[in-house]
Amino acid sequence: MPTILPSWPNILFGILEPISLVMGSLSPIVDLDGFINGQTPHVSAPTTQHPSSVALAYQLGNLYHLLFLVGVAVLHTTTEPKVIRNYLIGLAIADVGHVYATYIAMGWESFVDVGGWNALTWGNIGATGFLFANRILYFLGLFGKAQAPKVAAKKE
Repeated sequence: MPTILPSWPNILFGILEPISLVMGSLSPIVDLDGFINGQTPHVSAPTTQHPSSVALAYQLGNLYHLLFLVGVAVLHTTTEPKVIRNYLIGLAIADVGHVYATYIAMGWESFVDVGGWNALTWGNIGATGFLFANRILYFLGLFGKAQAPKVAAKKE
């Protein structure tokens, strides 16, 4: 079923964001050490990973996969604009928490040193901030609103 979102939100939230979530879910599987060590740039990497770090990395990857599944299910099956609005509100709140968690781990100096960010930092802060800004612009109506499909009148 096609989404009821307008074009740009559909492309961003219904296609590009799910692809990025799949990539995020695969990151700890493809390069566990890089995924763990890359979370905080400018920090020397340990020679071995603590078992808790390994568990958290795989759990985070699993959560990205879950978000992918939920996002595709919600955005491509619902015919209720309120469901999409509430889903995007939840994601906007989570965007703020995601950026804040990254800030706490990095500290102020690394957080504002945009030139020193690595690919993971750009994903954690840059991409998340971009998604958040687009969610707010969607809520403000800049891209249009979700449109419930028109139901054909029953013939009696």
